[in-house]
Amino acid sequence: MHKARWMTKISVASLKSIVAILILASGFAATPQEASVPDRISYEGTLGGSRIGLTLIVKAGNTITAGHYFYAKYLTDIPLAGTMQPGTVTLKGKDGGTFDLKFKGNGSEGGKPMDFNNSVGLEGTWSNDGKSRPVTLGLRDIASVDGPWYKVISNQTDAAFEAKAQGFYKAVIAGDRATAAKYVSYPLMVNLKGKTLKIHSAAELTAQWDTIFTPQYLERLKKDMPHDMAIAKGQAMIGSGDAWFDDKGATSLNVF
Repeated sequence: MHKARWMTKISVASLKSIVAILILASGFAATPQEASVPDRISYEGTLGGSRIGLTLIVKAGNTITAGHYFYAKYLTDIPLAGTMQPGTVTLKGKDGGTFDLKFKGNGSEGGKPMDFNNSVGLEGTWSNDGKSRPVTLGLRDIASVDGPWYKVISNQTDAAFEAKAQGFYKAVIAGDRATAAKYVSYPLMVNLKGKTLKIHSAAELTAQWDTIFTPQYLERLKKDMPHDMAIAKGQAMIGSGDAWFDDKGATSLNVF
């Protein structure tokens, strides 16, 4: 018998607040070992007219120890080294580009200097070789994780885990039904028009393809990025829950 899978939309920017509330409610403080685990902070947004993702590893005291960014079109990491000043962040890439960014608030910071802990994004410019482009990034995910990205989901390498998610994603966008079916963890749960479809096989997926992959849903998927994915409820997701993945492939889709 298969366990029920969660099929909810999640506001990723609020994940850290939820965790903080749970910790306070429990009445326990973090141990020195827990406190030493760095935060992995992920953003997504635009650089000029291109969609990008950006991830930073930040230790206590807002010290940036590592990072990278990638273009949605390629999903290839470009390493970053960075420093933080009051209210701003400077990131230098191995491609020669430089991000000059400031933190974005949501009005709840109460006049406190903004940093990674009380901001909801970054904005500024990227420049390289005399050219400058505007950058806008929204917070996507923040988690205290040391080690492989998907270790709470799978024993596979991060690359192997993402290969299945990206295989499914790219096949769906291309309309390749046979290939997409290979990257599904059956039964596939599909939340559609207030009902839940349960797809048990590649044949069923092919038969229901046009019902599931509507033009509106495909447009949403095209804006998602199956790399450095947010993790919740023991699975990885793209967008705000458009598709969910375990170590075998796609587990559920929120078409709505």
